[in-house]
Amino acid sequence: MAHCARFRTRLVTAVAVFALGCGPLSATALQPQQVPGTTGLDLAPAGTIAGELLQQARTVQKPSKKFGPAFNTQIKDLDKQSVKLCGFMMPLDQSEKQSRFLLSPFPPYRAFCMPGGPESLVEVVATTPVKFTWEAIVVSGKMNVFENDIVYYRLTDAQSVKF
Repeated sequence: MAHCARFRTRLVTAVAVFALGCGPLSATALQPQQVPGTTGLDLAPAGTIAGELLQQARTVQKPSKKFGPAFNTQIKDLDKQSVKLCGFMMPLDQSEKQSRFLLSPFPPYRAFCMPGGPESLVEVVATTPVKFTWEAIVVSGKMNVFENDIVYYRLTDAQSVKF
C-alpha cells in the first residue's frame, strides 16, 4: 500500500512538471540573478551595458505590415559602438567552444525554452571561440542595432572578458 502511495506521489509530481512545460516563469525565475564577481544586488559588472536597456525595444507592426523593433534613442546610440555585455550563453551548435551564440541576460531555466524575446537576446560573433559555460560571462565587441534583420542586436569581433 505504501508503495502505491509513493508511486502516486511520483506520478503526480511528474505530471505537474510536464504540465508546466515552457509555461510562464515561476516567481523564483524572475528574481534578479547575481553575477559571480559582483556584490550585493549588482546584476552585471561595472562597465557593461545593462540588459534592461536593450529590453526597452518594443516589437511593433511597421507600415509594411511586417513586425519589427522600435528602438529608443539610448539603444540607437549603441549602434557601431564598442561595448561590454554580461549574460548567459545559449549555444547554437554542439561544440565545446562557440564562435557564434546568443547571449541572454537571463539564465536558461528550462530546456528548449527561450529566456526572453528578441529584445533581450544578442547574437554574438566571436573572433576567438568562447568555451561554453552555464555561468554568466562578459563579452566585448562592436554592437550592431538592426531595424530590418532577424535579430535586433549583434555583437561582432567579440572577445571573452574576465570579470
